Amino acid sequence: MRVADLTVSQNFFTDPELVHKLAVRAGISKDDTVLDIGAGKGIITEALAGIAGSVISLELDRGLHQQLKEKFAGNPRVQVINEDFLNFLIPTRPYKVFSNIPFSITSLIVNKLLFTGRVPDDAFLVMQKEAANRFMGKGEGYLFSLLTQPFFDLSVFYKFKREDFSPSPAVDVAMLRIHKKERPLITTEFRDLYFDFICYVVNQQKSTLKLRLNRIFTAVQFYRISSELKFSVTASVKELTFSQWLSLFEKYLSFVDREKKSLTFGAYTHYRKITSGTKKVTRTRVRRP
Repeated sequence: MRVADLTVSQNFFTDPELVHKLAVRAGISKDDTVLDIGAGKGIITEALAGIAGSVISLELDRGLHQQLKEKFAGNPRVQVINEDFLNFLIPTRPYKVFSNIPFSITSLIVNKLLFTGRVPDDAFLVMQKEAANRFMGKGEGYLFSLLTQPFFDLSVFYKFKREDFSPSPAVDVAMLRIHKKERPLITTEFRDLYFDFICYVVNQQKSTLKLRLNRIFTAVQFYRISSELKFSVTASVKELTFSQWLSLFEKYLSFVDREKKSLTFGAYTHYRKITSGTKKVTRTRVRRP
């Protein structure tokens, strides 16, 4: 099933001034190229057009796309495109995202922005509060958080009231900010190894970290590492802090030979295949007029 076939309801912003204030607060300036994903009838695009250097307004619905073309026909700063973002070629130049994305494909959009092509310098995404919490590492978002924390800072930028939309959504809505770190904690040289290592360990169905690493580290190595990094030898995966994970990865780089490292190769690719599929989701979609 194509993403375009997803059946979702729509909720529209009721206050254009709120959108404008949030865009200004986000620090968007004339130096920025900004992407608006799922532009609807253009309330966000219009706010961005007044403060950004250029705006890429992306809308899949042909009727809404035509309205956007007519609305911004005289504005050279706005480029209106009728395309599914999941098929869209991400800009190769620096860019930001400020968007009220379709809730039904939130994870697919975020994963594309952060893990394929050039990543945005800053992204401000309207989504379910539950999804925002998950991306920040709560609940089922633990693995995603470990993969992104070396490269991005994630935070809730704004919490909306339900009456900010019409009709009022049945879920709490927030704007998640994803800010690219100026100095990533993992260098480009070791990025793929880090992704493979984290996915290899976290996705195993074993009760303790020791059992998940028993083919990577010897027993002596593991006991020494757990002592140095100050975690229990019986610790589960989720008991480690992010800083302990970084240190554990450093030990992996230092102590493990290429033959054992090869056990982790491809773990991230396998994870991406599992998480890149589309499926029907009957959640509320928040869109703008």
